[in-house]
Amino acid sequence: MITHEGPWLTLRSSKADPGKNLKKFFFVSVPKRIVRLATQRNRIKRLVREVVRKDPYFDKRGFVFELKVTAAPKTPGLSEVKDLIEKAKKTC
Repeated sequence: MITHEGPWLTLRSSKADPGKNLKKFFFVSVPKRIVRLATQRNRIKRLVREVVRKDPYFDKRGFVFELKVTAAPKTPGLSEVKDLIEKAKKTC
């Protein structure tokens, strides 16, 4: 398992269990106690999913990627999320 911790986003990658038939290979977690408003949680999830969807790095089969928000960001934009994930990919 490889983990990268950014300012407010953690990326964890691990080998997928071959016995499990996973349809999704990445998971996004935004805890309610960290980001209180549902609209903000949904926005963060949409931004992260959009970056992951467009990035061929996350198409690797045999790996599971978990992205978790660890601190409340101040209105993140697509470019900020993209930069965070790019930095995380370099270490994972």
